[in-house]
Amino acid sequence: MRELLAVGCWTAATGGRGSGVVLLARDPVTGRLGEQVAEDPCDSPSFLAAAGAPGVLHAAHEVDDGAVSTRRPGAREVLGRAPSGGPAPCHVAVHPGGELLAVADYGGAVGIVAAPGGIARELVQVLTAPGSGPRADRQESSHPHSATFPDPVTLLVADLGTDELRVHRVDPAARRVGTRPVQVVRTPPGCGPRHAAVTGTPGSRAVHVTGELDATVLSLPLLDGPAGARLGAPVAHPALSGSAAPPVHPGEVAVLAPGRLVVTNRGADVLTVHEVAGGVARPVLDVPLGARNPRHVRVVAGSGGRTHLYVSAQDSDAVVHLALDADLAVVDRSCAEVASPTCVLPLVG
Repeated sequence: MRELLAVGCWTAATGGRGSGVVLLARDPVTGRLGEQVAEDPCDSPSFLAAAGAPGVLHAAHEVDDGAVSTRRPGAREVLGRAPSGGPAPCHVAVHPGGELLAVADYGGAVGIVAAPGGIARELVQVLTAPGSGPRADRQESSHPHSATFPDPVTLLVADLGTDELRVHRVDPAARRVGTRPVQVVRTPPGCGPRHAAVTGTPGSRAVHVTGELDATVLSLPLLDGPAGARLGAPVAHPALSGSAAPPVHPGEVAVLAPGRLVVTNRGADVLTVHEVAGGVARPVLDVPLGARNPRHVRVVAGSGGRTHLYVSAQDSDAVVHLALDADLAVVDRSCAEVASPTCVLPLVG
């Protein structure tokens, strides 16, 4: 089977120039990007998640009539589709069991979608929350930007609009999520929590959240318990997301290696590597991208001590590949032209 990179793109439905989901060839040895091998037209699939079966993915369609679909882009085949629960879905996460999806709708909701057999079928719940933040232009109301599953019985919602991290309990057997959060943690005012990544091992885990509006990475202990995880108190002074001068707007955060994170910093147009010590992430290196608006990054382990990063540079109409050695030096680079790319996802097809 060949290795591919799926790219979700903003289309004309949201003012973008893309065509939907694009598949690029990826060399499994060097990690370099090759030619475009397929295209699956659809409205603004701005976030992608692996569905489990080879060549199949879930896509959040960031349009007013929000939806999530399960598709086989190489065959232009839509396997399932369901409403997302609100307008402008911008993130989709898959439960570890594979049969439940959480879709963050920037318009003000989190949709829980049943996916029996790994295929999106039915919207079963809509979670909403009141509140606002100090930034009148971005925080007039709730704007969930991600919803993730740190473990099978926990859902973590990062709400950019209310400066909140909300923890909900999950009943995997019933494919249901508790309507009321069991915990609400307030982030610093004007933080604008966006995406989260988890580091550590059971019993000593931490969650790291990008603050889109104040250019920070906030670290919190993730306290494992028999009923599911809870969040500890956030770090009092979150680490700056990078050394470049503002305005900087962090986007994606991903685990680069044990004890290391990588953050996309839009505005500065760099990738910032963070070292995690004592559960706290601190920036140590900015890696110039050479392309504008790095919205999303995926990390793929390579051979010979190399790590491959794939970045959607939205405003440069490019997907950029960087190969890093163990010392974090860029030792190879490739690029593919893709219009308005927003998210990248390695696939085997």
